Amino acid sequence: MAIDSEAGQAAPLVVAEAARSEEAITVEVAGDIDISTSPRLRAELFELLAHRPGTAVIDMTGVGFCDSSGLSVLVQLAGHCQESGIDLRFAPSKVLRRAIELTGLLPTLKMAAD
Repeated sequence: MAIDSEAGQAAPLVVAEAARSEEAITVEVAGDIDISTSPRLRAELFELLAHRPGTAVIDMTGVGFCDSSGLSVLVQLAGHCQESGIDLRFAPSKVLRRAIELTGLLPTLKMAAD
């Protein structure tokens, strides 16, 4: 878990809808994603995408840490979106992009800039 050196604790997870239209949604995710926060991340992302927009961008540039449980949520979301016909893209932080690359998930998780 990433530790906020000033506060001495993990950065709280924040999931918020940033923009929505009939065809698209942008969701911002910030903080640390670990075994204790990944169930909430999953629930909130799936709820925000329940109306099945044509396009979804998950802006995760504010994520400071993501463990395997968080990566698992992203893979589950990608599979769900593929089955639902949603064009899903991720905008990861440097830390998250490195985790995605190291685990070989880059072909599975489409990046917004790709």
